[in-house]
Amino acid sequence: MKKLREKLYEWMQGRNGVDEMGLFLIGASLVLLLIGSFINGFLLSLIAFGLLIYSYFRVFSRNIGARQAENNRYLAEREHLRFKLQSKKVQFSMRKTHKYLKCPKCRQKMRVPRGKGKIEVTCPHCGEKFITKS
Repeated sequence: MKKLREKLYEWMQGRNGVDEMGLFLIGASLVLLLIGSFINGFLLSLIAFGLLIYSYFRVFSRNIGARQAENNRYLAEREHLRFKLQSKKVQFSMRKTHKYLKCPKCRQKMRVPRGKGKIEVTCPHCGEKFITKS
């Protein structure tokens, strides 16, 4: 008779298994369950159980291509969010020496030094010139 581990290994062959998105969904569902239990939030608990069910669906799914595409979209969004947070962190650290503004034409972000009075700024993206106070 085969060991339980070997049977489980054979059963999981051809299934998606746990990936980054699955770990996030499980963690998010546990956090929502904890919050829901403290504030007696039925809706939060319901959402948490829904996330948990979806995460197990993803783990046992045989449609690996679709699950990998979902995971890739999740990873891309996570990296986009990390980039935005890092950008905001840099802007916050330089808030005393530089002012951040957007081009009125193309909405490109620009950085200008503070304390220079009224200056003419040229957008490096579209070439629009405008006057602003630094």
